[in-house]
Amino acid sequence: MVKADYQLAALASSQAAFLGHDQVKGLGLSDEMIANRVRSGTWTRVRNGLYKVAGVEGDHKGLLRGAVAILPNATISHESAAEVYSIPYVARGRAVVTVHARTTHEFPGVTIHRSLDLAIDHRQPVDAQWTTIPERTLIDLAAVLHPNALANALDESLAQKLVTMDGIVDIFDQVARRGRTGAGAMRQLIDERVGSQVVTATKLEKVGLGVFERGGLPRPVFQYPAPWDPGKRIDFAWPHVCVGCECDSRRWHTRVSDFQRDRDRDNLSLLHNWRIFRFTWEDFTGRPELVVAQLRNAIGC
Repeated sequence: MVKADYQLAALASSQAAFLGHDQVKGLGLSDEMIANRVRSGTWTRVRNGLYKVAGVEGDHKGLLRGAVAILPNATISHESAAEVYSIPYVARGRAVVTVHARTTHEFPGVTIHRSLDLAIDHRQPVDAQWTTIPERTLIDLAAVLHPNALANALDESLAQKLVTMDGIVDIFDQVARRGRTGAGAMRQLIDERVGSQVVTATKLEKVGLGVFERGGLPRPVFQYPAPWDPGKRIDFAWPHVCVGCECDSRRWHTRVSDFQRDRDRDNLSLLHNWRIFRFTWEDFTGRPELVVAQLRNAIGC
């Protein structure tokens, strides 16, 4: 065994048994030496320029290392990039990369996406491996995730300050095009989070009171002063039973600052023996029976 074989064995172990032709030549093996290893069964020629070493095992991380090292301009993306950034609601243990659309190479065990719009600033090195940035990762995930999982992954990433909506919108505007898989789903999520109009208090009161009346609930007090902070108002309140109802007039209500403020208000209300129920505008307009059922149980009517 030549000295290079020890180096190649270590390299193959880190790349789930795979070796690229350029890697092998770079360590000094001639074409004849490569052919001998293939003839002896020590190596298997997977395709032109790609070999697999017998007796070496590896996991999805090894596959990714091999794919990024061997495939031209390969970038860790989609589910694999989500795992790198710990983005929740995305399957783990997958080897996924993106290459240029004109690339025809395959890599066993690796899902390969092809793209014409993976700009240099849409990727970054993470542990010495090119990886799509979090914003681009979420936009790419729109093509492979269920819309509910995509929404949850986006909201968690925003809450953890991994991404910003400005960043998401900027990257989306660069790559969105008619026919791009998942573009419609991501566009809807963006519209829900930054593109909807705020519902006026007057409209909120009218719709809310209509839901309560049709559901047979007692008429609430609108904009009731919060006992724990008279400067704050509860959208709808039944003071005699210390029950309140807050309705978020935006379609999306998990911006980080709003989320924290709402949690603080909820904790204060509990300290004053109040129960505050939170419903979205969509709950009032699309699922009024849920609103009525929960409030009826709380009010005891």
